[in-house]
Amino acid sequence: MKKILYIVAIALLISCNKEEIFDGPDTYFDDFEAYDTKEDLQDGENELWSFFQLTRDENDITIDTNTVHTGSKSVKFECAAGADGNASKCSINKQFMAFWEDETVHVDFWMYLEGNESAQWLFLFDLEESTPVGAGPGIRLALVDDQITVEHKYPNPNIHQPDETAIPYPRDQWVHIAFETKLSRKKKGFIKVWQDDVLIIEQSDWQTLPQDILYFQQGTKGGYSQIEFGITANSQDSPHVMYVDDVNVGLVE
Repeated sequence: MKKILYIVAIALLISCNKEEIFDGPDTYFDDFEAYDTKEDLQDGENELWSFFQLTRDENDITIDTNTVHTGSKSVKFECAAGADGNASKCSINKQFMAFWEDETVHVDFWMYLEGNESAQWLFLFDLEESTPVGAGPGIRLALVDDQITVEHKYPNPNIHQPDETAIPYPRDQWVHIAFETKLSRKKKGFIKVWQDDVLIIEQSDWQTLPQDILYFQQGTKGGYSQIEFGITANSQDSPHVMYVDDVNVGLVE
């Protein structure tokens, strides 16, 4: 009981002083040219990437010099299939950032997905919040029926491409993905997604942050603080190889 009260007290303290305590960066860029191994991606001080998700022994992250978008290096994700109802994860995550309500966050990156194996509900990118207890809410991009879809990690409908203009996601080539959202706990936000500079999803009057109710289980402090790239979840029975290059994150003025 004391532990629960302590967690609640900490959550309330955080919510009252959020912008004084959580004052991390709101921009980040990485072309992966400075690294030789995955260990180089971390510096232990959160100036670079904060941690990896590698949930299977056979999952691996490497710095690749063969399949690149620009320069001479990219980051390669090799992810086994999901099993027994548990997703397989192979991704890089940067924590302690600060994207607040009423701000517009823009993210773009280049991605290369090998092969033609089924990629149903293969997750590519997450913008999210960490919570003391429970799962962190947020917004993420996934492949559904070979098309980019927006999925929410809080109660909100998925956003699919309109049938009449839907564009399949191509394999074995570099694809430029851009994601933009105005953050709002009311239906005053928006989400836009581009694939190779074509606007494929545009949703206005949208709630892009969960409510603060029960923050310690599934809410936010009125913002998001993490970005995640790679195979952030693979729940299907196909392994995948993905490359990511030229990650760029910032705010739209």
